[in-house]
Formats: sequence, C-alpha cells, structure tokens
Amino acid sequence: MIDNKLNFFFKNQIWHIGGLILLFYLGSQIVDFENTSNVFLGISAKSWFMFSMGTPLVHQVYVWLCWRSVLCWKTISRTIGFKAYAVIFFIIAIPRLFSIGLCFADYGSWFTPGWIAWGVSVLIFIPFIYTLYSIKKYFGFMRATGIDHFDPSYKDKPFERRGIFKWTPNAMYTFAIAVFFGFAISAGSKAMFVFAAYTYIGTWLHYFCTEKVDMVMIYGKK
Repeated sequence: MIDNKLNFFFKNQIWHIGGLILLFYLGSQIVDFENTSNVFLGISAKSWFMFSMGTPLVHQVYVWLCWRSVLCWKTISRTIGFKAYAVIFFIIAIPRLFSIGLCFADYGSWFTPGWIAWGVSVLIFIPFIYTLYSIKKYFGFMRATGIDHFDPSYKDKPFERRGIFKWTPNAMYTFAIAVFFGFAISAGSKAMFVFAAYTYIGTWLHYFCTEKVDMVMIYGKK
C-alpha cells in the first residue's frame, strides 16, 4: 500500500530527470560540430547527435510516467492497457538503434579505427548478443518492458538466474546498453562515445531512481 501516492510518483525524479537533462547539456558542450560538415543520409552529424541524445530522455520519461502511474492509480491499466503501453514502449525504444547513423556521420572524429578498435568492439558485442539471447530464452521481452507493474502475479515469481543473469541480475543495463560503446570504438567517433556514456549513465539513473524503488514496492524488500 502506498501511503502518499503523489510523493511516491515523483520520488527520486528530480535526480533522474534532472540528471538526464544535465548530462544532455554536458554532452552537447563536449562535442564540437562547428568545424565539421559531415553528413549521413543527408543529415548532419550534429542532427544525428541531437536526435540520438533525445531518444533515452523521451524513453525514460515515458517509462517513469507509465510505471509510477500504474503503481499509484492504475491509470494505464484502466485506459490504454498493457499491450498498448508495450507497443508504444518499443516504438519509442527502437529509435535508440538509429543512433548508429551517428557512427557514419561522425566516423573517425576521435581516432582512426583499426584492428585493435574493432577487436575491442567485438568483445563488447559478444555479451550484448548473449544478453539478448538470455532475455528471449529466459527473461522474456514483456517482462523487460515492466509487465510486473501491471500483473500482480509477477510479485510471486523469482528473479531470473539463468543465462547471463547467472552472472549479474541486471545484465540488460550492464551489458546490453554498453553496446553503444562498441559502436563508438569501432567508428572512432567522439560524438558516439559521448552518446554511449550519456545512455549508460542515464540508464543507471533510471534503475536507481525509478526501477529499484518500484521493485521494492512490487516484490517487497526481499
């Protein structure tokens, strides 16, 4: 039972959303596009960068609003329902992958990549692929969207400990999100590396400020 629903709805969000906005600003200051005219698919490197940086912000704000409103007032369950929420979740999440275009638009701005860089990238891609495999085989993509916020039966289900989850309970944030570092290194792109760092730190902000708090509410302190 949530004693003060409005307080719980906004709990830690000044750190979560405020942190994302601050990181967005810092990232935009680090990367300088003034002396570059690089484009990919007719879109400038700066536009690719700003689009990429916006995707985690939009996605995480959407998740926070939906998850907390469900726990507090069952808002989404009583309106569009979980399936519609999940469809929108993936529609908003997929554009994150389009940030790969930034690699082409900003290729070699940090360093000229070679075999060493590509080898390091492969080392990052391997756990990413294993994480996706483990999510599909053991965890389930619906659970990854936060179905436990909607379906009360999930509170009695154990946490996943198979596949890559045997090594870390939060493999999606530890390994899957880190894939953007692989793209940054393989392309030698400074802008992509800044985006990767922004995405990685921002995702952990989401975990500690939103998801971890929600998990205690759903599953108990266990």
